[in-house]
Amino acid sequence: VSRPARQEVYQTSQRTAMTALPAPAYELVDMRRYFLGSVQFSSGCPFTCEFCDIPALYGRRLRLKSPEQVCLELDAMLGRGLRGAVYFVDDNFIANPAATRCLLRALIDWQQRRGYPIRFTCEATLNLSKMPDVLGMMREACFTAVFCGIETPE
Repeated sequence: VSRPARQEVYQTSQRTAMTALPAPAYELVDMRRYFLGSVQFSSGCPFTCEFCDIPALYGRRLRLKSPEQVCLELDAMLGRGLRGAVYFVDDNFIANPAATRCLLRALIDWQQRRGYPIRFTCEATLNLSKMPDVLGMMREACFTAVFCGIETPE
C-alpha cells in the first residue's frame, strides 16, 4: 500500500443545520419501485456509549429537522408512489425526547389527515421503555417496529 507524498485533509469546522438542508429530490424517483422509504429527523448523538462511532462521525450536538420538513418529505414520497413503510434512519430516534414528542404529534396529525397510508420503523435505545407516553404516541403514529441494540456487560 502506498500513499501520495502530499495528502489533503478536509474537515468540516461547523456542521450545517438540518433545517437548512434541501429536501431530497424525490421528484427524480419512482417510489413505487422501492420496498420502503427513508427519512432522517436527526443527526449526531449526545450520548457516550463506548462502542458507538456516531458521535465521532456526526458530532455530539444533536441537529434536528423540523417536524414540518419531515412531513413535507413524507408528502413527497407519497406523491411519488410510496406505499408501505418509511424507516427513520436516525441512530437514536429518542435522543431528544422533547423533539421526538413534537415530531410524533405532527406524524399523528399527518397520518390522521391522510388515512394512515404509511407504517414507520426506527432505531432507539432501551430508554424508550421508560417513556410510556412516547410509546403510546408511536403506536398512534403507526410505528410498527423499533430496533434496539442491546449490549451485554462483561
